[in-house]
Amino acid sequence: MTAFIGLRVCTDDLAQIDALAAKHGCSRAEAARNVLRLGLPLAQKGHSIDLQRMILLIEHMQASIDVIIHREHADAAEQLVTIAQERMAQFHA
Repeated sequence: MTAFIGLRVCTDDLAQIDALAAKHGCSRAEAARNVLRLGLPLAQKGHSIDLQRMILLIEHMQASIDVIIHREHADAAEQLVTIAQERMAQFHA
């Protein structure tokens, strides 16, 4: 079952929704629904996302893992990059 909801958004938000729709080849409405599906569970739990902090943490973790791998398992380093790229294509394309 679906229901209609109408809402107003600022021009900057609308431009971002339109850019997302164009990037994914979907309608403006589908892009907005996807944003809502992703954001609503976080909002319900009282969470927000600090993208800059998340990126910093991911980069810190990656740098730490890189140091460990190159120090302890240098022979496997290139194989791990290949596996990571394959997983990106499989799960995040």
